[in-house]
Amino acid sequence: MMNGLKSLALCASLLVAGCSGGTDEQNTQASQFRSVLDAYRAGRQDVAPPPQLTPALIASLTVPALEVTIENRNATAFLVPFSERRDAGPGLVRTWRSADDVQIIVRDGVIAATRGVSNDIGSVDADAAVKAIQQRSPISGRHTLYIKNGNNGIDEIPLDCEMRTVGNEDLVIVGRSFPVVHLQENCTGWKGVVAFDYWVDRRDATVWQTRQWSGPGLGYIRTRLLKK
Repeated sequence: MMNGLKSLALCASLLVAGCSGGTDEQNTQASQFRSVLDAYRAGRQDVAPPPQLTPALIASLTVPALEVTIENRNATAFLVPFSERRDAGPGLVRTWRSADDVQIIVRDGVIAATRGVSNDIGSVDADAAVKAIQQRSPISGRHTLYIKNGNNGIDEIPLDCEMRTVGNEDLVIVGRSFPVVHLQENCTGWKGVVAFDYWVDRRDATVWQTRQWSGPGLGYIRTRLLKK
């Protein structure tokens, strides 16, 4: 997704993931769009460009959809849920997967790990941020990233973070408006200040949008929840 496939056709990337473990409907849709993805991977020039995101297109999707952008690679892709679970930590852990098996794991909106993007996040300890999102109110605390270093090792990056409420906003995503509270962590501990921003629905704590520092290699990752 993030290296070789800079921008996948939306329908293919949302629906091909259904080929493994999805519903019958997802699998049928996936087969219909596989030719688009295969053509893109083969580098053919006759591949249709990704469709423009519109409210009607989003409404037509049959599965939840997450848009993910790695800023320093100018790379955007669309992911669907692959699995979800609960563990000893706070919040729901959901794995989102792209058509080419890149994975972003989030814990109630906070990026908890990545797989397949290089400079991957092995894991994250950010309980304070997760609890702040659940309560829709700032909670300061440690935000620690464990980054795979390419030498079969892990680099620990402990960050001390102060969270604040930027304010209440009306967030617009593809023509739809959501009443959100914008929470921001400003963190020290890695060559200056890095930030984590979360736009959280004031009604039910749905995290509609984020911008999160994800280590020195990945830089900032943006997410937008296109369909819940």
